[in-house]
Amino acid sequence: MTELDPSVLIGKIPEPFRSDIRSLTKTILDAGGECYVVGGSVRDLVLNREPDEFDLTTSLLPERILSLFKRTVPTGLKHGTVTVLFHDRAYEVTTFRKDADYVDGRRPESVEFGVSLSEDLKRRDFTMNALALDLERKILIDEHEGVKDIQNQIIRTIGDPIGRFTEDGLRPIRALRFVSSLGFSLDPHTAEAIRACRNITAKVSRERVHDELNKTLKSADPFPSLQLFKKFEILELFTNVVLYPKENEPAAEKMKEIPSFPLSLRLTFLHAWLFGSFAVGSHSKQFLKDLRYSNHNTKDSLFFAGILQEILRWKDRNEISDGEIRKILLHPTCVHATRENFLVVLEHILKLCHVYEPSLRSILDPSRILNLAKGSPALLVTELAVRGEDILKHRPALPPKEIGPILSQLLSYVLENPSENQKEILLQRIPL
Repeated sequence: MTELDPSVLIGKIPEPFRSDIRSLTKTILDAGGECYVVGGSVRDLVLNREPDEFDLTTSLLPERILSLFKRTVPTGLKHGTVTVLFHDRAYEVTTFRKDADYVDGRRPESVEFGVSLSEDLKRRDFTMNALALDLERKILIDEHEGVKDIQNQIIRTIGDPIGRFTEDGLRPIRALRFVSSLGFSLDPHTAEAIRACRNITAKVSRERVHDELNKTLKSADPFPSLQLFKKFEILELFTNVVLYPKENEPAAEKMKEIPSFPLSLRLTFLHAWLFGSFAVGSHSKQFLKDLRYSNHNTKDSLFFAGILQEILRWKDRNEISDGEIRKILLHPTCVHATRENFLVVLEHILKLCHVYEPSLRSILDPSRILNLAKGSPALLVTELAVRGEDILKHRPALPPKEIGPILSQLLSYVLENPSENQKEILLQRIPL
């Protein structure tokens, strides 16, 4: 295995974080403590990735950390964590600890401080996350062959995997997520333990599952992890909705070709994979509700799914009329998006269509669709050249309840004949 030079790893920490961490470390060392960068940030440095955040671990008690720094937040004093605000950047500083027995499958009943770094590293989930980096002495502490597993791209628990997963039911879900977010594979014993500990995983809050599923969906290629979610029947633990009624692997396989932002785009493909098609029903809303998705994400993803289901009916057609495009694509999109972000949403839909069904490219040429969208003066009832009061003035005896249906009929006509959106023409089309 390649030997790692700690100085090189330290050099990979971007500024201003490196200077911040050196200052924090010096303050803690001057107070008689030990201080290390620890966990996922060190793993990412080994992988030559820029970490999203840097967590520190120390021998000092949390109360001492609170007194050492001017701006702090007592994030989790029970578990030894203090957030230190340094030049408006946040660093979690956690005291070395040993966890007592886990009884709820998520958190230790109590923790014991005053232990060594070695004892602290033993309690962590995976070998790749049990690395500690000393910036002052330029030392990398790796007591569980984490670097070796990173270089071999293996996800392995520290010690007995069933013991690790029994302690915390979120760990199996994190392991599955890391398959896609890191491009790693599960150690066989670790994989076996995921199935054996499903009863513990079932205790995890749906909010935490939501977070891990989102991180999976945002990975460069979510498909490897999603396959494992299905294999180990993880999502079934958090919803009573029937999943995977028929095979639809293309939706998950092609997800990597879809932008990860906004999240609703990949949620649309997740929907098709989970339920076999883009068809929207009560099962769709219930699943997203069970997995704690916001109303905004739910509304957007189900809209995309529904309109894709309609457009996929065109896949064997050689030609689509402008009127059909206005009625089936442009009008619903405008209703959903409003004019402010209409073109952005339309581009999202075209991207989803072209990725899922490439044959649609020939009849859904983006330049043609966007030109139709920009050249359509009326896609909504409110954009018609006539109003309800115009109709009543023209037909005083008309019952008011018929105004709405008439406007809808006129819009349908204008979607087919956009140049006819003129007040005089539309008034003449009102049935006698």
